[in-house]
Amino acid sequence: MISSKQERILIVGDNSLFLERIALELRPENFVVIATESGLYAFQIMRICSRPIDWLFTRASLFGPIDERILADEFHGRRSNRPAVIASSHMRVSSQGHIILDDPSPIAVPDAMRCIMTECHSHELPEYANPKERCAA
Repeated sequence: MISSKQERILIVGDNSLFLERIALELRPENFVVIATESGLYAFQIMRICSRPIDWLFTRASLFGPIDERILADEFHGRRSNRPAVIASSHMRVSSQGHIILDDPSPIAVPDAMRCIMTECHSHELPEYANPKERCAA
């Protein structure tokens, strides 16, 4: 577990087995994982839930009116100090600082999420914290 409070992770993609594998990796670590194949449903979750989403993972191949860019923008508007994690089959750069993973496996996604969470949480630590313990995102 990365922090004492239960953090909420929204994972979005078009492959339910891929999403479930990620969720199975993260739930035992006391994360609340919300998985959906619908960009529209994910967007609604971010807008109407009483508890905010702490982390977002999305595939770049979402179908429908709400794609990964809209989700990442919505997440960034609510959590400007945290990057969204986007899986893409082709590398690109995010102007908002989102993390783009090059077609990751279901095991690589939770590893990357943990690393990014650790890095973001390390900025909340006192300055005397050992920088070698920080994970590079």
